[in-house]
Amino acid sequence: MSLERLTIMYCPSLGSLPEGVQHLSALRSLTILSCPEFLSLPEGLQYVTTLQCLEIGISHGLKVLPEWVENLASLRSLTISDCQNLKYLPEGLKFLSALQHLSIQDCPEFQECCKQESGEDWPK
Repeated sequence: MSLERLTIMYCPSLGSLPEGVQHLSALRSLTILSCPEFLSLPEGLQYVTTLQCLEIGISHGLKVLPEWVENLASLRSLTISDCQNLKYLPEGLKFLSALQHLSIQDCPEFQECCKQESGEDWPK
């Protein structure tokens, strides 16, 4: 049996996930919560073609999602909350044709960049 769901919570010094994550070939759901030092998703995650749900919350170290997020073709749900320093989402997000749910909450830097009419990312 292969791992389908991975939840990592309350790891205050976790900066990133190990690169070996690409070997989780059946992973459908990844949740990272209450890891305030979490900085980035490992590059190997882009090769997990089964990933359908990604949730990141209370991660003040995360500033951007990687451009390769567009490779997550099966991603149906993306939830980001309380990431105080998240500044923008990558252009490739628009290529996620399976994406049905996108939720971004309590990300003040992101909110400023996407402010209607005046934010630099508003046109996106």
